[in-house]
Amino acid sequence: MIDFPKLEQAYRNHGFYALQLEVGDVCHQGCIYCYMNALDVPVNSLSDARIHEILQDAGRLGITAVEWLGGEPLLRDSIFEHMAFAEEMGFRNNMWTGGLPLGDDEILCKTARYTRKGFISIHCSSVDPDIYARLHPGRPAGDLDIILAGVGKLLERGYPAGQMLNSVTFTGLQPLEDMIATIGHFEREFGIKTSLNVYHTYLRPDQNREDLKRFIPPAGEVKRLYERYSTHWGMEEYPMNCVNKQYCSATLAVLCDGSVTPCATIREKEAPNLHSGKSLLQIARENRDHLIFAGFRDRGNLPESCRTCRLADICFGCRSRAFAAGRGIYGKDPGCFR
Repeated sequence: MIDFPKLEQAYRNHGFYALQLEVGDVCHQGCIYCYMNALDVPVNSLSDARIHEILQDAGRLGITAVEWLGGEPLLRDSIFEHMAFAEEMGFRNNMWTGGLPLGDDEILCKTARYTRKGFISIHCSSVDPDIYARLHPGRPAGDLDIILAGVGKLLERGYPAGQMLNSVTFTGLQPLEDMIATIGHFEREFGIKTSLNVYHTYLRPDQNREDLKRFIPPAGEVKRLYERYSTHWGMEEYPMNCVNKQYCSATLAVLCDGSVTPCATIREKEAPNLHSGKSLLQIARENRDHLIFAGFRDRGNLPESCRTCRLADICFGCRSRAFAAGRGIYGKDPGCFR
């Protein structure tokens, strides 16, 4: 799913491997803990012309993969036009979807078509109907069935399980045993790996950080979950990053309001913005050190407890969790149990 030689090359060259691109903020999945741009009605959206320009600049920056994000990216009418253009440019298309739009057969088939060199990540944090309902209050009872049926149809039609992920978020609202069971279900029933995020007080519009603390899972449970997660990936220990620090360092994000940040979950109020008149190419070149966490190239700049950590070559903790906790992007990851 990831071209690791190209990722390593981008990291060594202080370049970029992936572009996280938000194409809208509308999503109907109703995750109560959502930390992305997910709204019931659209507020921000990049124009089709702007997306075209962003992809062209991504090519000039040597980017390999485009991570299509939202909201729910599959709700954008022109999404497949942009994915087709990205494919023509030689990018890998990686689709991050909540999974509900895959209930539409045409959308499912086109998603599979344009991610054939990349991957599809769906989001299903629980396969228990009661717990799913708790995490998605007010949503129809059939949502979970639609998501799981979509996964099954993709596999039936020949989409490789090795090019799919189930992206999950572990929160304090969900029993540890259920999250472990969900990882096992996708592993056993579908042959699909899980991508794990541990919740912290991500900054979201109109949300108070104190109100969000109920979503933070206990450190002891995070430790136990990572023991299972490491086994899931065939590793002795898995880093606290989504993939590894090389991927985080070689990624930049364009949010649907035009902001350019190091990660789609780092929402900086003073971030450079495409609506200021500068192109993505200009912004990326002028802000490269910030976007690639250049300060962490020096191990001495790591948080003190990270400097001697046995995983320091592949992990510097989640920069987004540190930022959300008010520690800045170079602060200690509050979600790290080590």
